[in-house]
Amino acid sequence: MIAGREDEDAPLEISRYELQLFLWYQLPCKLLAPPEEKREVAARLGRFLELAGEGAEAYAELCTCERTIAMLRAWEEDDRAAGEQLREALVASGLEPPDIDILAWRSMMGFEEARLRDRVVRELEHWIEGEDVDPGARGFKRRQAALVAELLLRPNAELDERTPLDMIVAERLEDWARGGSEARAEIVSPILQLLLAPSSEGAMAGQGDLMEPLAWLLEEAAGGIGLTQTGALNRAFVRAFVERFPDAWREERWGPPHREDEVSWVCELHDLTRRMRLLRRAGRSLVLTKRGEALLGDRLVMRDAVAPRLIADGFAGAVQELIVAVLLGGGPTIGRDELVSRVHAAIVAEGWSAAGESPGPHEVSACAWGLLRPAEALGLLVHDYEYDREARRARSELTLAPGGGRETLRLALRARATG
Repeated sequence: MIAGREDEDAPLEISRYELQLFLWYQLPCKLLAPPEEKREVAARLGRFLELAGEGAEAYAELCTCERTIAMLRAWEEDDRAAGEQLREALVASGLEPPDIDILAWRSMMGFEEARLRDRVVRELEHWIEGEDVDPGARGFKRRQAALVAELLLRPNAELDERTPLDMIVAERLEDWARGGSEARAEIVSPILQLLLAPSSEGAMAGQGDLMEPLAWLLEEAAGGIGLTQTGALNRAFVRAFVERFPDAWREERWGPPHREDEVSWVCELHDLTRRMRLLRRAGRSLVLTKRGEALLGDRLVMRDAVAPRLIADGFAGAVQELIVAVLLGGGPTIGRDELVSRVHAAIVAEGWSAAGESPGPHEVSACAWGLLRPAEALGLLVHDYEYDREARRARSELTLAPGGGRETLRLALRARATG
């Protein structure tokens, strides 16, 4: 980064990142001029920077380097790959803040996120130039990601000792809560402060059995679980599962299960572990992957890995985020019909439709169960269901598991709202 002064009160600072954006995007795409004039502008800018003094040589060279000429030509030719070439060039410069485990930058950012991202860019530029770091060197991406994580997690006096990550998450949550209809706002607004709270390890206190069905499945897979010819979990394993977790199956009514697809908990957990790539097939057995091994023995790590995968995308995700919001914002127990009714009204108010028709309660209910079934299988909530044959009436109630179940679903919704 180079700087100068037009007078004592007006510093002039030129950022390499901003110079790259100007040369590789703004100049070719925003300036209404013939191609030769754009190249002349770049060349004159380079000559100006040559006169800026010591330290500006690299900035001057950037104006006429092969990459800049190639980018100008790509935009001139209306090359569809120009946008991808721009992204690759910015990444190669080392100044493009990478997505890291704790944050993936949005393409459409709020004011605070854009401002804080610019600050990260400046810090990367100071680091690369100050320490003469080579962005093409081995290990650069790892060091770059570590620096970005450190910057995002560092409390800042200008932010009232909050971290930049806190500010970005808060902005995203507030945008998420504000969007949509009044019916949706009535559901999500009351839990905004709950979502703003950071993750708490204390929420796991006394909840050593959280996600016990998943933990047990992974432990069994450490020694390999036999599969049938169709790739289903074998009968002996299914029966051992319902013996270990009797709430998953009413053996006194139906007798012992014979197949995996008879026990919804087993199906849901098998599907979840395969989607998360925690298990893989090895011949006629199901075994742990390295990802699965990493979750063994640490329920916090397991919770944090599973939570972001609970809520789907698209229409199903829109239903499921409201399902979780109602569960978090209400009492300890809620009837299934009441839950679906509240969410259905909000979904219709949001304007969702197919072929001009608003979704019906049954469609909303189907999407809701896409979340509720795996949540029950994980031990995050309890589904109490009874059918009165004489009255021909069913009682279906949902209760969040205390402590860990509530916290896991809170993290699931937080991930959905800020992702």
